[in-house]
Amino acid sequence: MEKSGWREKIDGCVAAYRHLFEMYETEIPESGLLAGIHQPMLKYNFAKSSQVWEIFEADNMHYPMGNACFEYGIGGVLDRTAQRLSADTQESAVYRQGIHDVYVEVRSFLLRHEARARRLSEEAVDPADGKRLLRIAENCGALAKERPRGFVQALQLFWFLYLLRSPFGGGCIGRLDQRLYPFYRMDLENGVWDRQEALSVIIQFYEKLNRMTTGDTLRNLMLSGQDEKGEDQTNELTYLFLEAYERTQDAEPHLNVRIHEKTPQRLKEICIRMLASGKGQPTIYFDRNILPAMERAGIAREDACGYANDGCTETVYEGKSGITFWQHEMVKTVELTVFNGKENPFLYPVSMKKNRALAPSFEPHTSLELGFCSGDVEEMQSFADFLDAFHSQLDFQLSHWIRVIDQRIEADERDTLTSPLIGGTFQESVCTGKDPLRGGGFSVPNYQLLSGTVSTAADCLRAVEYCVFEKKYCTLTKLRDAMAADFEGHEILRQRLLHAPKYGNGDERVNELAALISRWFLDRVSAYRSQSGKRIHPGLYNIDFKIFANITGATPDGRRFRDAIGEHCSPTPGAAVSGPTAIVQSAAALPMEEGYASSVLQLTLDGSGFVMGADRERIISRLMEGSEKAGIPVWNLAMYEKQELLEAREHPEKHKDLIVRVWGFNARFVELDEELQDHIINRIS
Repeated sequence: MEKSGWREKIDGCVAAYRHLFEMYETEIPESGLLAGIHQPMLKYNFAKSSQVWEIFEADNMHYPMGNACFEYGIGGVLDRTAQRLSADTQESAVYRQGIHDVYVEVRSFLLRHEARARRLSEEAVDPADGKRLLRIAENCGALAKERPRGFVQALQLFWFLYLLRSPFGGGCIGRLDQRLYPFYRMDLENGVWDRQEALSVIIQFYEKLNRMTTGDTLRNLMLSGQDEKGEDQTNELTYLFLEAYERTQDAEPHLNVRIHEKTPQRLKEICIRMLASGKGQPTIYFDRNILPAMERAGIAREDACGYANDGCTETVYEGKSGITFWQHEMVKTVELTVFNGKENPFLYPVSMKKNRALAPSFEPHTSLELGFCSGDVEEMQSFADFLDAFHSQLDFQLSHWIRVIDQRIEADERDTLTSPLIGGTFQESVCTGKDPLRGGGFSVPNYQLLSGTVSTAADCLRAVEYCVFEKKYCTLTKLRDAMAADFEGHEILRQRLLHAPKYGNGDERVNELAALISRWFLDRVSAYRSQSGKRIHPGLYNIDFKIFANITGATPDGRRFRDAIGEHCSPTPGAAVSGPTAIVQSAAALPMEEGYASSVLQLTLDGSGFVMGADRERIISRLMEGSEKAGIPVWNLAMYEKQELLEAREHPEKHKDLIVRVWGFNARFVELDEELQDHIINRIS
């Protein structure tokens, strides 16, 4: 990049932040100690600025912020970025100045809150309220100058930075129980720790999150874990963050808990009790099924043990990485195999919403490369021929993805800009002036390729084998023609395909095929190295299953165009009929532990049909233990009464507080679009 262009880019980013911060309301709460709030309409006002996307070039808000402001304070960040080093390059000098200019605005934002809180305290009629307001003022004023002095100030600083990071009210939270633990210790040592006050301010934090948009907000909070010596990191704050959620019971934040050999029994029991409520909180991460693959991939144990999750369930390395990810379309790859590199001719443009009923509509398109001829089905004489063609098509598509990712890695190594606000949260960036992508903090490169849905793809392959070559219900040519007609006029064949063995029922052959295509994907992705030695982190995962269902035509498993595709390593909705144990058995056949970017099993049970009575928590405990032993890295369980969901769709005004697990997040059921509501209802086992 031309250095003049670099300065122009930084200047535009600083100007955009200045514009953003000026528009934020200076909010002092009527009760409690946590100041600051998002304005619901802010994004529409801010969108008028032509500089808006300058901020977000390399801040997709999917990764936690760094720790510099907790270590140095806002004043310390300003002092360090005001310095000029002899080692500065033109780029680092400009970037350092950009951080400094943005944090001048951050300090002004805090001081505005101090001034207003102090004025309100002087006007307060109630002496107790005046004292509360004065404390808010003192907290804001202190945070504008120095590092936090205790838990409440530390959470207030996090909240201010979280607000300022995103005008849209979303973003990854990270391991907040670990980040704030030193300030809890500080309070203990000073004899001022007040558990009830801490719980109250956490509840206020949650309530502020839920006043904003809920759903796919990226607000993942990771709790507990272990250090590099294997010692448990559960602390008092871990329990407080969980207790606060049990008291609020709303959609935000999205809770995640890391479980390992030394996890306290008390923590496991709380997780099981919460899961028994049926809302899908928290998601469980099994360290024993995640850390080894990270270390085999060359990630230092200390860094691996610091993993958290991003906006959904993809792994990030807190304080050490950002994240950029892509999603392969595994089921679409089956379609391209059947049609020899072309899309199903029945496809037509679809207008859809990603998940929220009030979200804007868009028209999705495949990201795969069309035109690769993997073989004409009319010339295939055996299932082995078809499987070879699928493997060829998959290999071609993965080559395409690797080229795309390689280009992104080169751009990040050369000139991609990380926003100065985020750069200022990383100690290395503050001290060196380097962008986190180039020596300023992201010491663990985190480029991920996610597989798409291996379960539905395996159902498709097994249906070809079973219906075409074993039962001989049709030829491959007839199957292709039926798919091209979206099975119109071919209902008997479609029913036979639907009744072929399906993943999630413990069938050995379909499990074997799911494992095979998973291994093909993992091996190819894991073998990649960029010129600078960077890897692509693989995962058996599918965030955009709903989008993919709208760009993939009828498939050999009997699904029609726009019918559901499964998520992650979970069964296709409606396919699992043998209970949760069989689903776990199918997932256990996959090499999920090698997909350390994220490999997830999500169980959705019928709260009325799956009768557990007084044994509910014991059964959940056994399912959780069995899933851990089966090698599943990430596990989520939710239970809903199907009839309640159907009633909520018909009468949303009566069910505004009904929370459901979508994939990597929870949401209010009535706020989801109808297509996603159907998906959640139909995946109940």
